[in-house]
Amino acid sequence: MNTYYVNGTAEVLNSVAGLVTNYGNTTTDHYPVLTRYAFGNVPPTLNPVANQTVCYTNTPQTIPLSGITAGPESGQTTTLSVSSSNTALIDQLSIVQGSNGTGTINYHISNNTSTAATITVTVKDNGGTANGGNDTFTQTFNINVNPLPDVFISSNQSQEVSKGTVVNLTATGGQTYTWANAADIISGQNTATLAVRPKATTTYTVTATNASGCTSTRSVTVNVRDDYQLVANNIITPNGDGKNDYWVIKNIDYYPNNTVKVFDKAGRLVYSKQGYANDWNGTYNNSPLSQGTYYYVIDFGAGLGVFKGYITIIRD
Repeated sequence: MNTYYVNGTAEVLNSVAGLVTNYGNTTTDHYPVLTRYAFGNVPPTLNPVANQTVCYTNTPQTIPLSGITAGPESGQTTTLSVSSSNTALIDQLSIVQGSNGTGTINYHISNNTSTAATITVTVKDNGGTANGGNDTFTQTFNINVNPLPDVFISSNQSQEVSKGTVVNLTATGGQTYTWANAADIISGQNTATLAVRPKATTTYTVTATNASGCTSTRSVTVNVRDDYQLVANNIITPNGDGKNDYWVIKNIDYYPNNTVKVFDKAGRLVYSKQGYANDWNGTYNNSPLSQGTYYYVIDFGAGLGVFKGYITIIRD
């Protein structure tokens, strides 16, 4: 049997035997009989589309398509359509046919929940269904949506703090946390709790990641008052044991334009420094001052206020 394809049909050449009887003599001749068979339309094609697992986003998303053909027949064209099993999740869905067998699915996710939708893509050509043909091909895949972490930041201080106050900012809602670079961070940049000591009003931002690998960011602003809240130790024990060896004025490092003066009971100036750096150990001209009570004045300049108090030197 020989098969030929002509203009979309098959011509099958069958050899059949014709028996010719001639006066008792039998001879056998072979002659061709041509039979034509009409084949149905071959269905269109579309390359497989993998399941999609995505984190929720309000930004429209796309999925590329490829391998779109109308089958081996020439002169046919294709049209595309798409549908979703979960229109509450995928609230916008469309499909665009490109060139060279490509296309694009456009979709939008409506809510930040953990759920899924089955997407059905249909390719249809114009070859019809005559003679048992098929002009349609469908393919399905899933879009699985993972929710974003719901991040919250709390503070161990009030919304507004004095300059130099240490503030602990604690994030919740994720499994891991990364704080963005910002001014006056003390520690905890890759942990849930960030310790800061801001000189000025500053915004701190954290990125939280959940078990699905989805991320969210949240920011908090620490408002800072420039109110000269200083706390000065009133005792020093300069004996070299590492405890109270130096006179410490908390937060003075955030007010560098200061002048510190210390006087004895008789009013004699025993210490003076501009830009005090918590480094006085009870000496005068490099000699230890005697044990007793002394008085200090901290001046920040005209109109900025003067702070006064006393300090006691104890020597064992």
